[in-house]
Amino acid sequence: PAMTVPSVGKILNDAQVSLAVHKKCVKQMISRRHADQDAFLPELCNAILPVLLEFKRDLCAERIVRFLVSFTSARPEGFEEASDDFTEAFLGFLLNLATARDKAVRFRTCQIVAGVLNALGPEAEISDDLYERMEDVMLERLRDKTAAVRAQAARALSRLQDGGEGGDFSDDKITSAFLTLLGAEKQPQVRKAILGSLAISDHTIPHVVERTRDAADDVRRVAYLALTSKVPVESVSIALRAAAIRRGLAERSPSVRQAAVEMLKRWWLAFEGDVLALLAALDAETNEHTAEAVVKELIACGKIKPDEVAQSVANGNPPGGGLRRDTHAMRTWREDPSMLLTPEAAVYWRVVCEALQLAVTQSGVTAATAVGQNQVVSAAVAGERIDALEAALPVCAKDLLDLVTVHADAGAVFVARQLLQILNLVDLADATARRGAAAFVNQQLRKTPTNANDAHLDVSGTASSYALGGTGAWERCLVQTLRAVSEPTDVVAVVVAAADALRSSGDDASTAQALFLCALLLENVQRAAVSLETGEGIMQTLVRPGVTHVSASVRKEAVKTLGLLGVVRGVASDDGETVRVLRTALAADAPAVRCIAAKALGDLALLYGAQELDKQVNATNEAVERTDADEAEDSEEEAGNAPSLLNCPITDALCFVMDEPVTDDFAALDENAQFNIDANGVDVTGGAAVAEAELEGCPGTAAAEALAKLVLRRGKGGFVNGSGIGHNANPSSDATVVVAKLLAQYLCVDPRARPRLAQCLAVFFPSLASAPPDRRRLVADAAIPVLRALSVEKGVARVAVYLAHLLDFAAVSAEQVSGGDDGDVSNMPVSKTYAAGGVDLLCALCEEALAVTSRPVSSATTVTEKALAKAYVAALAKLAVATNVAPAFTVGDYDEKSVAYHSLIRCACAAEAAAAKVPEKIASRDLAAVAVKARAAAGDEAPFVASGLGLREDDVETPAATPVCMSETFNELAVDSETRGEDVGAVAPDADEEAANDADTPGVEVEDQAAVTASDEAEAPAPDTPGADKKTAPSKPRTSRKKSEKAVETAKPTRASRRGALAENVAR
Repeated sequence: PAMTVPSVGKILNDAQVSLAVHKKCVKQMISRRHADQDAFLPELCNAILPVLLEFKRDLCAERIVRFLVSFTSARPEGFEEASDDFTEAFLGFLLNLATARDKAVRFRTCQIVAGVLNALGPEAEISDDLYERMEDVMLERLRDKTAAVRAQAARALSRLQDGGEGGDFSDDKITSAFLTLLGAEKQPQVRKAILGSLAISDHTIPHVVERTRDAADDVRRVAYLALTSKVPVESVSIALRAAAIRRGLAERSPSVRQAAVEMLKRWWLAFEGDVLALLAALDAETNEHTAEAVVKELIACGKIKPDEVAQSVANGNPPGGGLRRDTHAMRTWREDPSMLLTPEAAVYWRVVCEALQLAVTQSGVTAATAVGQNQVVSAAVAGERIDALEAALPVCAKDLLDLVTVHADAGAVFVARQLLQILNLVDLADATARRGAAAFVNQQLRKTPTNANDAHLDVSGTASSYALGGTGAWERCLVQTLRAVSEPTDVVAVVVAAADALRSSGDDASTAQALFLCALLLENVQRAAVSLETGEGIMQTLVRPGVTHVSASVRKEAVKTLGLLGVVRGVASDDGETVRVLRTALAADAPAVRCIAAKALGDLALLYGAQELDKQVNATNEAVERTDADEAEDSEEEAGNAPSLLNCPITDALCFVMDEPVTDDFAALDENAQFNIDANGVDVTGGAAVAEAELEGCPGTAAAEALAKLVLRRGKGGFVNGSGIGHNANPSSDATVVVAKLLAQYLCVDPRARPRLAQCLAVFFPSLASAPPDRRRLVADAAIPVLRALSVEKGVARVAVYLAHLLDFAAVSAEQVSGGDDGDVSNMPVSKTYAAGGVDLLCALCEEALAVTSRPVSSATTVTEKALAKAYVAALAKLAVATNVAPAFTVGDYDEKSVAYHSLIRCACAAEAAAAKVPEKIASRDLAAVAVKARAAAGDEAPFVASGLGLREDDVETPAATPVCMSETFNELAVDSETRGEDVGAVAPDADEEAANDADTPGVEVEDQAAVTASDEAEAPAPDTPGADKKTAPSKPRTSRKKSEKAVETAKPTRASRRGALAENVAR
């Protein structure tokens, strides 16, 4: 008898068991469709409804989806038209469900549509009406609130993009939606799906390269895979090539770095294995470090073998011509500039020679430690590698110096610098070679500054001198070479003589070049090598005329040299002249000069102490007051803010500079053009251009870096002023205020406009929280001022989350809390950690919450102010819950233990009173939990201490005194702040608004945090009405711990609905 075709349900049941039977099931399903075409589609749609309702990525459901995709996209021979008709009908049915309210239906619908569209062959036909309908529906789903739906919608739109007439997809609305969502999407899975679906063209390649900086590893890996498989290297610009390779080879994620290496190998193959052509495509002269990293990576992966490269010299076909050249014939380079080395060849040979030298060193160490037959083999290997290195290098050091001289005279400074670094690999035991190198360096240092545009047009590798816009790499390399071949005293004499020769020229560029050479000398020099006469000569001939020069570039170099002289000689050797000039430059000068002055003062304060710098200013002020006090007073009145920066403590001056408003663009020098940088566009430099502009033209960033280093190195001791400068014996900016201001700067800074400050502080705060206990306590001390300052605008919930994150970093172990007394910690969990200064912070938070809730609300208070106050209290409660405090019995000292008891009991009383007054349920519940936690940390003796304190109702409900006294100065910083930083921590963007309006949110059950200490203690939820505090407030001194906990006991709240609980959980 003829075999009957199974039903649709039976086929689907078989398909969900295994992928191996899908081919068989597809044939059965096709036969079923041909048997009854009219009834087949309704039967199939009814059968797959349970799958559409399954949101979880279950294995069986995924198999059904894959089977539906395979069946719908199948076009058996002879039935192509019927298959296309069914595909259109089935896709139309799915598109009708794409707007369902259930997220599972929307997700499965988009998933099946995406799978079918990507599985259809090029010969499949879809009507224009269905095409436009799918485009509209999937674009709408691309804005779905569920991330999984958006990801599948992006996959569905992949094949619907239209390149247009130009073929660059610039006018396609799908591509435009992809690019817009790619920069705004927060979910990595959606960005990953968009990146895999994005059409590749000249219009979209910059956006793909930009995703190599994505925060998610998977997205960066997909970006590199797309560049490897879809993008030909010829279609990528030089800047984008260098940016992609630079980021990929510096990756910390192994999978992402592996994808970047695969992209590099593909590009190497695209140039037919020619490394020099690849380096030329990367512009080795402009992207030197990237080209160096490329050669090193190709050596590491075996694409370049240094031994074979050295052998090619003996064979007569070295890449780029090699290093063994006829220098006498090269002196006629003006007739044929191609005789000179190219920049990519110079970088290539330098890296290859360094790799050979490293191999020689490693082989020598192996041979020296080996014994027996292994020693013979290792010695032979070491000998072969030495021969390879000697074959790659010139015959002698003189030939290498001649090669460097020819390129330097031709203006190919970049090539000469690469060759000069190879000199370290040559044996310099010969005194003749050392004298020749010293003479060459002396000759080059004395040259007047040159511009790259003045060199021969056909010579590559030209570079300008530092004073005319160069990077200073050539001058730095010359000084390093001089140190390698000369004694320290000879180095000082040669450099100072060259600087004096340049100064005698008289022009501004030569003066700036001379000062830069002195700065290079002083950056890494022994103090004994710089005599008093030499230092005074530099001051007399270069620094003093330079700081009063009309050109800001000359003043900048003079201030830099002066700061380095202060580091080498000290600040007390010149009667305070160094400090006085630096502070004058910090008070009023061009932004670039003020940046250098702030860095110099910060380094001097870090090295000698801020008190020593203030003493020099104090001595100078006393001398001025004795000679002409009246004239000094008149000058102060005329100068405005300048006298405060000149006479106040150095830490106050740096704080004033840090608080100055910053413009959008940074004008470094007064005679230079302003930096116009678009921070919102695609930045192929990774923010380097903006960071460079900020480094040169933002004194506030330099002052913030100096203060951060001072706090991290010296702690509170770096901000103690005992000199009594003027009338300000106690500086207003102690360590706590400085940390609070730095934290506010970090939370308010725009990382796109000031990336250097954002990166500096992002590293500083985790380092401070991991520093010794006296420094990590500053995080807890600065919490209240920061919360107060940033509570004037919405976003305070994020501040609380980041503070909790830092306090988690600043946690100390139980052994650190007890000072190593094992007897007090024997019954404590060893893994428990507590925040440094947590008891004082917890008490301050609770008293602050009580003070805010007890404050009377006037009729003039706006709705926004009320919402901000609620959000502020919620943030205080959230931070208090997250603060881990050490139990009082872990404190070793008796007096400190008594103080801890008093603080914890006062904290508990304030938290209970605040919980009774707060109308918001979540904040009230948090405060009640804090009260329980504080009493648990106080221990069994806590009730007797509370009785001894004599705490009454009036004492508890009276607003507590402000625990931190420096907020008046700091509040001005937050009021003037107009920007808010990125999200810190895992907080929803509207968490503070929800916390401010959570009074209307239904209650939710929360496990009492005191359950770990007492099993018989009940939960202490907040009252439902603001007036409930009259019933729960304590009316007499507590004499029992259990009694005080039962005083705030109320009925347990119940869940109103699933939606209400979900909303409250989001707010929580």
